[in-house]
Amino acid sequence: MTAFTENDLKRLENLIINGQKAIETRLTSLENGQKAIETRLTSLENGQKAIETRLTSLESGQKAIENSIGEIKREIQVLEIGQTEIKGEIRTLDAKITGLNARVQLIEASVGKIPDLAEKIGEVKNWKQIGISIVTAFVGGVIGWLIRGK
Repeated sequence: MTAFTENDLKRLENLIINGQKAIETRLTSLENGQKAIETRLTSLENGQKAIETRLTSLESGQKAIENSIGEIKREIQVLEIGQTEIKGEIRTLDAKITGLNARVQLIEASVGKIPDLAEKIGEVKNWKQIGISIVTAFVGGVIGWLIRGK
């Protein structure tokens, strides 16, 4: 067996102490690395929460847009129904205008005949006067003849 000297023990002690310091340094480095990793994980979790919040906000916005689109579709349907009703009313008005046009044409034709009728009525009045004069003269002549003859 070999004898250990004081220097050997001192060197061994220094090696052990240096090894412990190296291990402690490495452990501290590992702890710092672990803390850095934990910090990064916390940062990632916060980022994930922020992303989830934004996604939730986007989903809410998407639902609002979908609701708006649904309302717009309903309004378009109402407008289409109104447009159809207006087209029907326009057709009805067109039919009424066509009927009115026919009546106006009949009235125009009748109004065009008024001067002819007035002329004919004037002629009839003259014939009445002539006829009354002839009848009066005839009656007067007959009465006069009857009075003389008696």
